[in-house]
Amino acid sequence: MIVPSKNQKTYGVLHTENYFSFLGFCKKVNSDEIQKVDVYLDDKRIDTIIADKHLQKIEDIYELDGFGFSYNLPEEYIGQKSLISFKNHETQENLQNSPYSLVDTTHPKFNETRFIYSLNEPIGEELRNMYKPNCVGFLATKENLEDEEFVEYINQIMNDFPEYDFKAFYFDKNSIKEIKEKFRNNNLKLIELTDVKDIFENLEVYLSNYEKTFKDKFEIPIMNFLRYKSHNIALLTLSLNRNKFFTLNEFENQNKTYFQKLLHNLEYLGFDKNDINKYGNNFNAISFKSDSQKYSVDINFNLEESTRKAYVYYHLKLGYKNHSYFKEIINRIKKSIELQK
Repeated sequence: MIVPSKNQKTYGVLHTENYFSFLGFCKKVNSDEIQKVDVYLDDKRIDTIIADKHLQKIEDIYELDGFGFSYNLPEEYIGQKSLISFKNHETQENLQNSPYSLVDTTHPKFNETRFIYSLNEPIGEELRNMYKPNCVGFLATKENLEDEEFVEYINQIMNDFPEYDFKAFYFDKNSIKEIKEKFRNNNLKLIELTDVKDIFENLEVYLSNYEKTFKDKFEIPIMNFLRYKSHNIALLTLSLNRNKFFTLNEFENQNKTYFQKLLHNLEYLGFDKNDINKYGNNFNAISFKSDSQKYSVDINFNLEESTRKAYVYYHLKLGYKNHSYFKEIINRIKKSIELQK
């Protein structure tokens, strides 16, 4: 790509990653001297940053080596309707694409953007350890609400597990009426989602529809965030893309390489090597049967149960009031991921 005109002492470009995150570069013509960039909200300078980063995206587009910068809008300014400007510190000239109009809390995409932004913010141990016992949640986005199979299955789960409290997370206030119409359950509470901490503060179990809505921009980031950064929130996938009659036994037989690694590392995953003799040469049987015995919960285990139902129902049955169980399967899943690398 052709870079902006160099008929000036310095030149540069601003790129928006989202409404609150920015990339760009600033360079002096015919010089490798590192430049500073002033950041303004309306007419007030709020920061000065150094354009000395190597950013692959910027370097690929503009064929530069360095001179990049990245900037996340500070928390105290998020939600204010303002113009943000990026200016060369020396000349006070705006970079190309600057100024840029920020969105405030009235913008229809504000919650979505704020949430995505929160996924990239630092997370402390207090948040990692947070969870709400006996609370199960799901994402009530446009994609999920339009998925009749998803709506039907969530309603079935809520009806079959009245002991749990359920939470529907939404971004758009205009969707509240539709959510209430599609999920008629007294145990359901609606939560406006603006920050990842909303999930940590309200859930013990998250039901993900990521396989069905693979291109959805929220399900996979949430799934990966919980899988790698949460200590106490269990992630259960609904597996609605699979055939209803795809059983646990069939699933294991068709994924032998994956499950063989698990069977060869039973002790690493928290089981006993003698469990094969006790429960059979089937990882799902070893996992669910041993946990059923350990926590004294009869889950009525059956290898011919469909995967889409088994992985949700068995975990919820075992985990109710057994909060250490959810932590155990969280650690087990993380270890199983490491084994497959």
